Amino acid sequence: MHIIDTHCHIGLHKYEPVETLLFHMQRAGVAQAVFIQYAGNSDNRYILDTMAAHPGKFAAAMIVPADDGGAIRRWAEAGIGGIRLAANFRGTGSDSLAHWRTANELGLVVSAPSSPASLASDEFAEVLGLFPDLSIVIEHLGGAKPGMAADEFQPVLALAAHENLTIKLPGFGEFCHLPHPFRDVPVFADRVLEAFGPRRMMWGSDWPPVSSREGYDSSLSFPLDYFADISEDERGWMFGKTAQRIWNLPVVY
Repeated sequence: MHIIDTHCHIGLHKYEPVETLLFHMQRAGVAQAVFIQYAGNSDNRYILDTMAAHPGKFAAAMIVPADDGGAIRRWAEAGIGGIRLAANFRGTGSDSLAHWRTANELGLVVSAPSSPASLASDEFAEVLGLFPDLSIVIEHLGGAKPGMAADEFQPVLALAAHENLTIKLPGFGEFCHLPHPFRDVPVFADRVLEAFGPRRMMWGSDWPPVSSREGYDSSLSFPLDYFADISEDERGWMFGKTAQRIWNLPVVY
């Protein structure tokens, strides 16, 4: 199976450099990854340098200042194909939707940190109405948390009606009570699979924060085992092919 990790953070001043991630990827059998710029950092040069050093292995989502939607074009021209915007994000410039408009115009992928509440917000509903073809990836299983009630999670499932949305399947430590191996796993991942289908799901470890939960290897092995009963083709989409399609990654061996 060609496995792609769609949610990794790297950095020289926060988190870890890419060499540490490459070690974990090789040990776990992960072929490619998507860098998601960490909150508060709009300097995407390290991500670009890393992509240039490993052609075809990585894709990325930038962050730009809330008052400078024009920065999106500069980073996109340099080679970053995605942007990180919260589901209810509004810019602080003269056009509060400038970031969304530019992402839509340039055909960028939006990686959207969210919660069930922000996904049900008027702000996100407006985005969905204005930009129905914009590729938006809902991060972190829509904000599922340990102990969350099923009715609180329902707004996430309702969004499956929008074909331009895909959703990230994280390590189960994000919504299961520790320690690993997890017991009494809530049905959030099952319900998302039923609603979105495997071709609109993609695995993302949330490295390196996952190291404080179940760890990198288990963030992959546990969901792989959990979904062992679905077909190999369906797992292939969830753990690689959906990400390859959305993020336009080549197959690299």
